[in-house]
Amino acid sequence: MEQQTDAQAFQKYFTLEEAVKMLPAIQEMLSLAQREIDSLRDDVILSKRLLLARRSSGRNPDEGEAALLQQKFERFEETLQRWVAFFAQQGIILRDVDSGLIDFPYRAESNQQDYLLCWRPDEDGIFYFHGLHEGFKGRHPISLLPD
Repeated sequence: MEQQTDAQAFQKYFTLEEAVKMLPAIQEMLSLAQREIDSLRDDVILSKRLLLARRSSGRNPDEGEAALLQQKFERFEETLQRWVAFFAQQGIILRDVDSGLIDFPYRAESNQQDYLLCWRPDEDGIFYFHGLHEGFKGRHPISLLPD
């Protein structure tokens, strides 16, 4: 398990009950984020493929086409960062937009250590947690979560 001092690493902590209660709203917002980001990503990929196809046919794209691709990519990046910031403002960590991986900071009163309650949209509730540096592969059953 994660070792930590008494210093708090997060501005907001959730109880398991608070995190579970937020899941329907989080799932709705995550779905909006995924649709918006997927649409922008698809637009960037399509534009890039068109530019590459033009290059392979011997026609170099003009500066306007390259600039448009750059603008689309920047919009994609800005949107991704906006969604990450949106979740962060609520105290929630959006780890991966595509899979919907979310962490809720949790502080155990019994040992004054921080953990992350881990959730993905394909899970009906919060069933796992991990230490701050263990990540998804280091998930433990929620039954082992210290009080």
